[in-house]
Amino acid sequence: MGWHMKRKYNKEQTLIIVLGVLVLIGFLAGPAAGSYFLRLLSLALIYLIITTGLNIVAGYAGQVSLGQAGLYAIGAYTGGILAVKLDMSFWVCLPAAMAVAGICGFIVGIPTLRVSGHYLALVTIGVGVIVEKLLVEWVPLTGGPGGISVPLIEMGGQPLSETQVYYLFLVICLLVLWLVKNIMKSPVGRAFSAIRDNEIAAGCMGINIMGYKLMAFVLSAVLAGLAGCLYTFLSSYISPDTFTFNLSVFFLLTIIIGGQGTMAGPIIGTLLLTILPEYLQALEQYRLIVYGLLMIVVVIGLPYGISGAIIRKFPKLIEEQKPEKIEADPIVDKQKSNENNTLLVLENVTKRFGGLNAIQNMSLTVKKGSVHSLIGPNGAGKSTMINIITGVYKPNEGRVVFNGQEINNIKPYKIALAGISRTFQSVQVFGKISVLENIMVGHHGQYRSNLFDYTFKSGRGRKEEKLTRERAWALLKMVGLEDRASEFADSLSAGQQRFLEIARALAMEPDLLLLDEPAAGLNEVEIRYLAHIIEQIKSKGITILLIEHHIDFVMDISDSITVLNFGKKLAEGTPMEIQGNQEVIEAYLGKNEVVEAC
Repeated sequence: MGWHMKRKYNKEQTLIIVLGVLVLIGFLAGPAAGSYFLRLLSLALIYLIITTGLNIVAGYAGQVSLGQAGLYAIGAYTGGILAVKLDMSFWVCLPAAMAVAGICGFIVGIPTLRVSGHYLALVTIGVGVIVEKLLVEWVPLTGGPGGISVPLIEMGGQPLSETQVYYLFLVICLLVLWLVKNIMKSPVGRAFSAIRDNEIAAGCMGINIMGYKLMAFVLSAVLAGLAGCLYTFLSSYISPDTFTFNLSVFFLLTIIIGGQGTMAGPIIGTLLLTILPEYLQALEQYRLIVYGLLMIVVVIGLPYGISGAIIRKFPKLIEEQKPEKIEADPIVDKQKSNENNTLLVLENVTKRFGGLNAIQNMSLTVKKGSVHSLIGPNGAGKSTMINIITGVYKPNEGRVVFNGQEINNIKPYKIALAGISRTFQSVQVFGKISVLENIMVGHHGQYRSNLFDYTFKSGRGRKEEKLTRERAWALLKMVGLEDRASEFADSLSAGQQRFLEIARALAMEPDLLLLDEPAAGLNEVEIRYLAHIIEQIKSKGITILLIEHHIDFVMDISDSITVLNFGKKLAEGTPMEIQGNQEVIEAYLGKNEVVEAC
């Protein structure tokens, strides 16, 4: 079933690898530049670690944090206090600083991440201010404004030289970059990106929104703690005025300029904003102006940052190698022998928005393996029903039962994991990741590996990733998008995005597939191909609940039809029965539609 091939790189990818090697050689040759420049490079490595962590939460997960300096300070002071008060070595202080910063990140993240956008930024500013205030006022522990002096890093009882410390920091930084890359190229990283692009769609893919936001925040805090401890032992002295709000702004500016949500972004931003200014000493008094102008240029001219702009300009840099053969079955067979023929039941469901009854006393039964369509005028409540079934809306009254389990008060991601997938009336693809990755996000609920497997690339994690990639390519081939696998999803046409949504929903291996106006915006050829895909899906035993306004299309593929009008059930039956129902003709179909459907 699988496909095997060695990784091949195109010209653009080879060029980037060469440039990366040259940058690494430059860092390896750092000590030759003298003591001052060596210290500057050491500081750049520390900043690269902390901005890589910030990029996880702000760049990949889309949760803007301006409290990174506070977490950086927690790591720095944890290392310093343990070294001074308890005479612990650097090798003990380092993991302790990471743990304490991670715990603080977890405690802060639980209430903080319940808000988003500008509100989240404001709350994290407050966190940074509180930490800075504690460092100043808690004199017996932190030394207050006077700070604390810290011993040098030792190994075997001997202090390390400046050059040895630098190479130690370089090894730690490279290890951090490798581990973070592994995470970002795993289901965890794709979940972060999905949340950033569209939280509602991500939840309907089986992703625990709050859980993954908190994970991103904690990972960011752990790396901030690591960087803080390294800074403490590099400078041998720390004080509260080092960890101000301005530093948080600097870190955020670094990833914005470099490119949020890319591995290269923090590297480019750190090199530009840490090392380059040292060569512009003549402009020292204008540094803030230069930073401001740089920010304006990037935000207006390069909204994706420098690395993002390069990737958009040269898409072959992220080109996925197409397998020579695609043999995996795109659709998982769900045909089961079961006496219970009912999959979904709605019992007297009512949903109100203020004084408006969007759905009123609605009952519906969907049989396993069938194509059951919902039709009716705009505003009849069809999409509201889909949102109730998937947990996006909670019904005011009534019950929703799926596979014998009541799902009224279950979160969307749990409903998705139970076996319900969906598309949306307005297309909701994850626009800033590739077409292939969109489908792989759909497979999220099928993984059994954990964060450790992804971070250290265990055999189990690699095997699951390989199988997921094979299925994703098969689904792309089924919907005719395999040649656009590496492109950003937001570059596809509206019709192609419709097919991508269907493929992503099928990647979830659902028992029930909810299609919300999948033919909207499609031409006649595409509609015929959509009908062919639906027949394929049905043949695999997957139940389909379809909302659609193309009446001839609905009549051709449906086993049963329910008609809604003003939030109430108007009629229900086979296509022939619906076409002959006088109330349906008057309220929705009209005589011409009936004649065409016949």
